[in-house]
Amino acid sequence: MNRFIFGFSATLLSAMLWPSLPPVSYLPYLFVGAIILYQKAPIYSGGLFAMVWLTGFCLGLSRQDLPVLQQPIQVRGEIISLVSQNSDWLSLDISIIKPNLILGPQAKLRLTWKAPLEVEVGQVWLFTLAPKSISSVLNQGGYNEQKQLISQHIVGKGRIIKAELLESRPSLRNRLITQLSPQLSTLPQGDILLALILGDKRLISQTRWQALRQTGTGHLVAISGLHLSVVTAWIYACTLFALTRYAPNPSRRNVFFTLVFSGVGAIFYAYLAGFGVSTQRALVMILLLMLLSLLKRFSSPWERLLFALFVVLLIDPLSCLSAGFWLSFCALAIILYTLETAPKPRPLTENVNLAVRFGAGLRQFWSIQWRLSLGLGLVQAILFGGMSIHSLWMNMLAVPWFSFVVIPLAMAGFALWWLSTLWGAPWIGLLRLSDWMLMPYDKLLDISGSLPAHWQAVPDSALAIGLFALLGGILWRYIPHHHKYWPWYGVMGCFFMPLIFIMLLKWLPLKSSSWTVHLLDVGQGLAVVVEKDGRGLIYDTGAAFGDDFSYSERVIVPFLRAKGIEEIDYIFISHSDNDHAGGAAVLARAYPQAQWITDVPNLGGQACRPNKIRWQSLNLSVLSPDTAIAGNNGSCVLRIGDGQQSILLTGDIEKETEARLVTQAQMQSTPLANQVLVAPHHGSKTSSTDAFIDAVAPELVLFPAGLANRYGFPKPAVIERYQRRNIMYLTTGEEGQISVIFQQNEQFVKTYRRDLAPFWYNRLFRFGDLINPE
Repeated sequence: MNRFIFGFSATLLSAMLWPSLPPVSYLPYLFVGAIILYQKAPIYSGGLFAMVWLTGFCLGLSRQDLPVLQQPIQVRGEIISLVSQNSDWLSLDISIIKPNLILGPQAKLRLTWKAPLEVEVGQVWLFTLAPKSISSVLNQGGYNEQKQLISQHIVGKGRIIKAELLESRPSLRNRLITQLSPQLSTLPQGDILLALILGDKRLISQTRWQALRQTGTGHLVAISGLHLSVVTAWIYACTLFALTRYAPNPSRRNVFFTLVFSGVGAIFYAYLAGFGVSTQRALVMILLLMLLSLLKRFSSPWERLLFALFVVLLIDPLSCLSAGFWLSFCALAIILYTLETAPKPRPLTENVNLAVRFGAGLRQFWSIQWRLSLGLGLVQAILFGGMSIHSLWMNMLAVPWFSFVVIPLAMAGFALWWLSTLWGAPWIGLLRLSDWMLMPYDKLLDISGSLPAHWQAVPDSALAIGLFALLGGILWRYIPHHHKYWPWYGVMGCFFMPLIFIMLLKWLPLKSSSWTVHLLDVGQGLAVVVEKDGRGLIYDTGAAFGDDFSYSERVIVPFLRAKGIEEIDYIFISHSDNDHAGGAAVLARAYPQAQWITDVPNLGGQACRPNKIRWQSLNLSVLSPDTAIAGNNGSCVLRIGDGQQSILLTGDIEKETEARLVTQAQMQSTPLANQVLVAPHHGSKTSSTDAFIDAVAPELVLFPAGLANRYGFPKPAVIERYQRRNIMYLTTGEEGQISVIFQQNEQFVKTYRRDLAPFWYNRLFRFGDLINPE
């Protein structure tokens, strides 16, 4: 059985990194093969069952009869979550209600609602909405919203046009959240208390989340094994004490009732927490331990972890797309490995004093914590592109405080509040005490932002080197130190070669002839990063909306950190439109040493006038404008080349400026030809004239345009002009980030969806077409 479970889990996790899902036509053969192989090869049959289960699950999720056409539709759905809200807009998730859907995963939609009515979780509405794809911007180092939405079973987005309330049927958890949230919102630490008690994080602000990430203590506000274990242990201890004191019995009756009561309590707390991935894993392990205790059967901790992994993946195969899945299971694996490999302490007799016992427990706690900090730091770097430097000592302080003080007090306060509401007189006295006990933790979060290197970004190259070095260290740890294993030492040495190579490059830097232009996916906007020998140049910033959203902050800065580009020498801003200059303020703060070249008045810097600049052995030629011009035709036109190949960045110029550039090139007898062209004005009909295309004569044209944008860019007529000349074209909205590598006389093009991260969950999904296993 264990081998079958292992085969299932390993195969399903591997499928998450596979370019596509198993074809539907294979289902009958896989099913028959699983039955035949079960007796002979449990691991292989488990793998086949995983393929069948994953395919069927995804089919059930994607086949919801939702139209692909971008036209208003009506959907009946229950509000399951209020994601965010400001003065004008509400973002919410709904679960689609289909009367003919009896079993199978339920699809969800993420909707936005302007000037919404009063809504509550649990209400059922008939929505008329304008559908939208879940496909999001995709860039190296950036947040993959598309992957996160798929992990939550969200198959589409939409904008609510009108809505009609049908019924209201909030669950017990939703009613508790609705009643408790207003009272906790008045407490300084009410946001953390609500997350600890009911798993609802809506009160936690972005600033607070940033502090939680910087300290590496975000796991303390996500209900997981720590919280469930503490609550279950308290229920077990109190129940056993009461039964032993007031109803003693020599048989195992009291133990049986205690285990059952504790199990029910654990299930109820998991329900209050919303049955998140980490909660599911902890609940399965706790219930399995209780069941085996009742049956008087032994199972190793690793077997229980494997069974928990199997159950979680069986319930929801897509859960492994979420970061919480990996953090949860990796944390427990590290703890089990530490307990298994740590030196066995000498048995403590009854007459050993308390200080010795405390010292032994403290050493074990330290051993677990430093391994957790290093191990989860590496997982965090893989998932989020960075790690918290101070997580070790902060967790050393926070984990015991939460385990022995905060969590027990918060749950006791919740129980008393709930009982008092039944009597019609809500009392939050103990919750106020819990809030007061969280004050030291709040002070810790406050100082986290002022600590040096509170969040260390990890470039992809450094991460890869670290992973190779880790594999080498594992080999060194487990290879027997005997002369007959000398070939393995050669293999182990290969894992350290990248580290040695990078160190040599630091001491003996080498200049490369290759350079790369990255056209970033910033929706309906433009942002370009030119990379050469570890230094960068930026052309335009993408848009910014409101006070808390900027593509510079969400895309450009994380991309530069992922690529390890720390020095930005030049920032060109073509013109003042929001989709080109909206993130300028963010870049000014992030790279104060950069030299700005723009005609936008409030940005300062050098004016954009025809000029030649030598940068990193590349020629930067500013071609336009001759004088400051308002509007699109005043865009700063930049040509970048190495003497053999070049790219032309055109901003939003239209046919008037295109004609002037063509005439200017003819009069000065300087060719306007470039191998690569970033299409003017995102591919609008007012640009990319025939004369301009012929003068530039590109081999590749790139359209910076968002998927299904409201302007319809790039226009079909414009695409047809390039196609008539057999010019290859790519669009950021369909490809994600587009990187063009110039090397000698060749160009190599890599796109995010096809080359950089060609996983099935990064493909282009239309509305209602989440997963197509064909």
